[in-house]
Amino acid sequence: MFKVLVSLLATIACAHAFQSGMKLSKGRVNLKMADEMIGASIEAGGKVWDPLGLLTIHSINPGVLPHAKWWRESELKHCRIAMLASIGAFASQYGLTIPGYTAVADPVENLNKFVLDWPFGFTQIIFSIALIEGKFFPGDFWFGKGDREAGDYGYDPLGLFKNKTPAQKDNLRLQELKNGRLAMMAMAAYTSEHWIPGSVPFIPGKF
Repeated sequence: MFKVLVSLLATIACAHAFQSGMKLSKGRVNLKMADEMIGASIEAGGKVWDPLGLLTIHSINPGVLPHAKWWRESELKHCRIAMLASIGAFASQYGLTIPGYTAVADPVENLNKFVLDWPFGFTQIIFSIALIEGKFFPGDFWFGKGDREAGDYGYDPLGLFKNKTPAQKDNLRLQELKNGRLAMMAMAAYTSEHWIPGSVPFIPGKF
């Protein structure tokens, strides 16, 4: 039963990873033209692919069900977390660690070891996440409001958006979404392989 549940959750994660993109305009979501929506690209023929209907459920009960802007914020957060996690999953297997920290090959045991050996470091990470989440809490996004674009925290240390045209910025956003969606599927595969060995072919190392 547990194995079935893990496989089901991995499948749902993959479906959510491909939820259709959107482009915000004056605080509202434009769902009319697929070619204007960030995230709808050649993989689905340039059309919106939303099998679960997540982008439209807000219209059923606006006071209870989330707006598409909230879904986009959630998707981008999971994209970014998954991209970092996928790097971390492989890094420890090849001896790439933070100086002073000895990792083990198994990513799950790696996390357990880190929490046990560095409890204050782990607490610092959780506290930092809480501060960021508190500052940029997207509560108004649930209703399609908010004074910023979903996923935009004003953090661009490499200056990737500097002196870019709107089209170039949209292309960078699309690249982030595509890589993030791929990373979410990869992490779902790693998780399945860890708890159900042999369920995912061609995955090297220990997961």
